[in-house]
Amino acid sequence: MKTYAMMVLGCKVNDYEATYIREKMNQYFEETDFKNKADIYLIFTCCVTNTAESKTRKFFHEARRRNPEAYIVAVGCLSQIKGDTDDFKDIDLIVGSDKKDQILDMILEHESGYKVNKEISSDFEELYIEKYPTKSRSFLKIEDGCNQFCSYCIIPYSRGRERSADHNIIIKEAKELSRTNKEIVLTGIHTGRYNDGEYNLYQLLCELLKIDGLETIRLSSIEITEISDEIIELMKDNDKLAPHLHIPVQSCSNEILKAMNRPYTIKEYKDRICYIRNKLPKVSVSTDLIVGFPGEDDELFNETVNNINEIGFSFIHCFPYSRKNGTRADKMNNHVDPKIKKERVKKILELDHDLRKNFADQFMGENVRVLVERVKDGYSYGYSRNYFYVKVKGEYEIGSLIDVRITDNKDEVMGICC
Repeated sequence: MKTYAMMVLGCKVNDYEATYIREKMNQYFEETDFKNKADIYLIFTCCVTNTAESKTRKFFHEARRRNPEAYIVAVGCLSQIKGDTDDFKDIDLIVGSDKKDQILDMILEHESGYKVNKEISSDFEELYIEKYPTKSRSFLKIEDGCNQFCSYCIIPYSRGRERSADHNIIIKEAKELSRTNKEIVLTGIHTGRYNDGEYNLYQLLCELLKIDGLETIRLSSIEITEISDEIIELMKDNDKLAPHLHIPVQSCSNEILKAMNRPYTIKEYKDRICYIRNKLPKVSVSTDLIVGFPGEDDELFNETVNNINEIGFSFIHCFPYSRKNGTRADKMNNHVDPKIKKERVKKILELDHDLRKNFADQFMGENVRVLVERVKDGYSYGYSRNYFYVKVKGEYEIGSLIDVRITDNKDEVMGICC
């Protein structure tokens, strides 16, 4: 049997789409590790940062070096916007943001070339998954595309306009996935904008909460302007809905937020967080942050740091600003020196370390529910429902939900099963 290997870069949406392709590929081919020689290599590309682009090119070269005769497939966002450039000259099949449901057929037919629609379809491409390969959590893609056009972001060009999955198909797929996974993460490019006729995100959540066997529903990411009072009340009243909201802020300076074309001020963001915490006192609020955006001087960066401390996130995913051709930010003046961006990332990472510890400290001596994701050397590891990582004494079944008493938080969060 011929072999294939897969490399997935980027977001949870890429992970979901790759899982769909893997499920189809396994009917005809045997999967091997990407580090091994394979007959077919599939690389799910990402273009959000320059680092992601660089990694993509690296994996192209690695695949060709391991097997000069291999059939190499590049899929996704970077393929969509740069698939016709020299970066892809050694790739056999190039598929962008459409036609992912046709990839297996293309491989079986040994098709080659550039299979990218410059005008991305306005229809949601249904990629139904019957079983997730991991026994812990599974991702479920409910939305694709973005209409916001933040000035730094290439995604509206690589993913197209907003479009949502049929709610009936989502519910059916969630029921299927819940047979093997106790936790489902709803994901999309702009998840909070989910809309299928009369079904918005709140109404979809209400239906998903009725599924027997599904013990945890988690939102992957949602904008501050899209967290309705209804969703907060739903989270308050339902243990199934994980008390964790990942709410990208991107900057905590009004001047930079305006330049980024973000639809809120920092006061509006903080006021909404305050409202959420009044309703959900121990909710985890994490965020994405970009540092070194054009025009961000020391004063504006310090403003961001001060506001981060005031908000008190549970953790921060921090990225240095990456210049992207075709975005408005690329044409702005006062681009920040890469060395300064690196220093600012380092400062935020140090702050992030303290924020993670401070958040987990709230749960010292309390019981939390943990999804077991890894077992090694007499310990189990996994994320709590509030999304902090816990090391638990004892080996428990991967994918199980266990109640854990938090006992220590020095170098890592420790607990015992109770």
